[in-house]
Amino acid sequence: MRPWPRVGHPQSVADERRQSAEICDIGNQRIRRLHLASGIIETYAGTFEAAATPEGAPVHGTPLKGPRTLATARNGDLYLALREGNAIIRIDAKTQTLHRVAGTGKAGCSGDGGPAVDATLGGPKGLAYDGENLYLADTENHVIRRIILKTGIILTVLGTGVRGDGPDADPLTCKLSRPHGVLFAKGVLFVTNSEANRILELR
Repeated sequence: MRPWPRVGHPQSVADERRQSAEICDIGNQRIRRLHLASGIIETYAGTFEAAATPEGAPVHGTPLKGPRTLATARNGDLYLALREGNAIIRIDAKTQTLHRVAGTGKAGCSGDGGPAVDATLGGPKGLAYDGENLYLADTENHVIRRIILKTGIILTVLGTGVRGDGPDADPLTCKLSRPHGVLFAKGVLFVTNSEANRILELR
């Protein structure tokens, strides 16, 4: 039996508030679970293979394609951005199964105003959860999009789809340059406009 490889290029950590933390081990196409009390780490999801994730598949033993960022919902579900997979996956805390909430798996920038599962994404890298919505940094499309979880509809809330920097004020005329991270705190969405070297606030 071969030894487990080290964590490769870890990118995101999510605290499930259950004495463990989940880590996107993107170099090995996995999510690792770190048990905080014991310091033991194990593979939680992924198989080392960059491959499509079947709908409804169990967490354990199912491949992932570019696991990049995690966000934790209030009920313990985890949302996962698949960069190369161009999709957002929900990990059901109760059933421990995987469910696509956005993205078709193909790269593109389409679907605003319609079901998020029918939309195309461009290398999503950041996620933020506000209790009702999921915000994602659609990095290669230079926009921030919102998934209304109750209806499953996806909308662009910041950016034009054209790479640039500003102008500020109207979020739908403000150009972004490969945004990577989003954080929702106290009613404000913070956005790292990475290659413009700025942090923006969306109120």
